[in-house]
Amino acid sequence: MNREALEQLYTAYGFAVHRRCSRLLGSDAEADDALQEVFLRVERFGTHSVAEPLPWLYTLANHHCFDVLAKRKRIDGSVDAVAMRAAEGSEGPSLERTQLVAMVLANCSVRARDAATLYYVDEMTQDEVANRLGVSRKTVKEKLAQFKTVAARILGLVNGEEAAR
Repeated sequence: MNREALEQLYTAYGFAVHRRCSRLLGSDAEADDALQEVFLRVERFGTHSVAEPLPWLYTLANHHCFDVLAKRKRIDGSVDAVAMRAAEGSEGPSLERTQLVAMVLANCSVRARDAATLYYVDEMTQDEVANRLGVSRKTVKEKLAQFKTVAARILGLVNGEEAAR
């Protein structure tokens, strides 16, 4: 991809991609790094005639952020340890929403986090999510239910409640 086209993409969509990364990672500093990585991938692989660049850039950002979250989970240890350390570091009884979302996403299957991101972050309907992922609406409902189960478990850990294992 030529430099001018890359600059145009960055100017048009850089802010939106950064906002997405910040929401998923819960950190502006990590979002800065993620934004750079997304546009490095664009530069390396090009757009290949993408009709709608923003959804494609969001997909690249999602995958990169999910990789960061998975790495964070491996480094930080178990869900219990992550939740307890995060709860200890928070100012008050609950964590910031972005920290909670990051912990939940890091502990979901790939399909569940893809469905949850499209449904909750992009505010798509279940039918739109099903169409985007190439699955049935029933599968989307199942993946969203899995996401909610993981979220309930993590919220229970953070709030100091006994979590069902």
